[in-house]
Amino acid sequence: MNSSANSISAIQKRPYLVILVLAILVNIAGIGIKYFTDDPSLYSMLARTMAQTNNFADIIYHGKDWLDKPHFPFWMAALSFKVFGVNTVAYKLPALLFFLMSVLYTYKLARKFYDQETALIAILILLTAQHVLMSNTDVRAEPYIMGLLMGAVYHFYKVKERFSIVDVLLSALFTGCAIMTKGIYLLIPIGGAIIGDYLFKKDMKSLFHWKWLLAFFLVVVFTLPEIYTLYLQFDVHPEKVVFGRTGISGIHWFLWDSQFGRFNNNSFIKNTHGSIFFFLHTLLWAFAPWALLFYYAIFRFIREMVKGVILPEYITISGAVVMLLIFSISKFQLPFYTNILFPFFAIITAVFVREVINNKNAFFTIAQYSISGLLIVAVMLLNFIFAPEYWPLFLILSLILAVVSVYIYKNAGSKQRALFLFTCCVGLWVNAYLMSVVYPTLLQFKGDLHAAEYINQNYPNDEVIAAFSVPNAFEFYTHQPVTFMDWSEAVKHLNALILIDDDQKAGLEKSNTPFKLVQAFDNYPNENMTLPFIIKAKRLTTLNHFFLVRLDGTAK
Repeated sequence: MNSSANSISAIQKRPYLVILVLAILVNIAGIGIKYFTDDPSLYSMLARTMAQTNNFADIIYHGKDWLDKPHFPFWMAALSFKVFGVNTVAYKLPALLFFLMSVLYTYKLARKFYDQETALIAILILLTAQHVLMSNTDVRAEPYIMGLLMGAVYHFYKVKERFSIVDVLLSALFTGCAIMTKGIYLLIPIGGAIIGDYLFKKDMKSLFHWKWLLAFFLVVVFTLPEIYTLYLQFDVHPEKVVFGRTGISGIHWFLWDSQFGRFNNNSFIKNTHGSIFFFLHTLLWAFAPWALLFYYAIFRFIREMVKGVILPEYITISGAVVMLLIFSISKFQLPFYTNILFPFFAIITAVFVREVINNKNAFFTIAQYSISGLLIVAVMLLNFIFAPEYWPLFLILSLILAVVSVYIYKNAGSKQRALFLFTCCVGLWVNAYLMSVVYPTLLQFKGDLHAAEYINQNYPNDEVIAAFSVPNAFEFYTHQPVTFMDWSEAVKHLNALILIDDDQKAGLEKSNTPFKLVQAFDNYPNENMTLPFIIKAKRLTTLNHFFLVRLDGTAK
């Protein structure tokens, strides 16, 4: 399939490139959107502490040792803060660069085995997958992992083809950084991809080559910074209290508890929930609008393997399936876990899409028109009940979708190619609406953000106290230091601005404690939007409140 006979013409390529540019723009468009979930706020706080203290060895949260994630993404964010200042864009920028690295290596890996059109289809699938677009706005560790994982797999495969010291160094470096991002479990999809390709090509003898011993040694070397920093922070200080106990080994946590302990549900953090079918149904929306095609493509891939058909590569199936099964049997299951496998999913799906581009396929046509239609109707209904006042913006976005769709159908060269590109456009249109309407509306009801903005504008020099477990975004976006303390201590600070919640305000009123209400803020307390919040007429019933008060009864 990698022959010139299957190459795509310049005219056929042009619509792909147009959609590719739009897809990249939409993926980076959320870089300035403030945090509406707590994890990015927390990770920003940890990175900010590193940058401000110049202590890149310890991970510190509110003055205490923090042990839950490895260092690499915090190092990247802290370095970005050093260069660009402490702000939302600086936190998200390195993660987005690593995500774009995953797009590049997805293209390069697909191009190794298939024609250029298949590679273009693969990266467009990746760029338009729903949870990828969401995660590039609500940034955690997954964009880092995606880039590092795909870079490692690509260069390891080049080592498999022909030994090169550059490829060995790059593959080991990317693997080491991936491990320092999420843990050694990432050796499973990386190693599984390469070992699976050897296994299914019946070339196990070549796996026992000295170059793989060298690669393993270099991976260990590139992982040593994480081992060393954990040793300094925890292993030489057994007196430190972590997870409510002393004698915690940071190295043991990193090598086992951080991921495998969670998978086995016998670590310090446990979960009693989990279903083996969780990701099967989660992918229906997380990998939308491509999930049905992916399920069909992976079924067909496995069917061909069972029949003994020789396939161009087994990297994608080997890298994806084993890790997906492990995620499924684990008790710890969150929707974004499988994002790191989406590049593999995208290539598997792209092979099927490429084959039907110039051939009629009823399943492809029915599935993609149905999904695209459902998404369009869903956004229309959402705009009607969620934010009807944004109808002019909705019409503008819809007009853009219509114009691009007309361009596609006139220039794609085949109905199936046009349908694929149209589906990409619908996915981008949905997320353009989320970024321009839904997320900003949600942020209007994040009291922690508005409290921080109000303090910055009106009380930039006051002492600020948070008297309850306020979300981390409040501390991150407040320019001056925030002191966290129990209510019993906070009441002693008569001249401070104190942030309290509904219960504490009710307690002040019940006890007749004199206080001055400085400002009140509506707050939506959940990260996920519930149906009552989505329905504008019922939204106020879902809110609680934050209050800035002074206990001495005076205002400045």
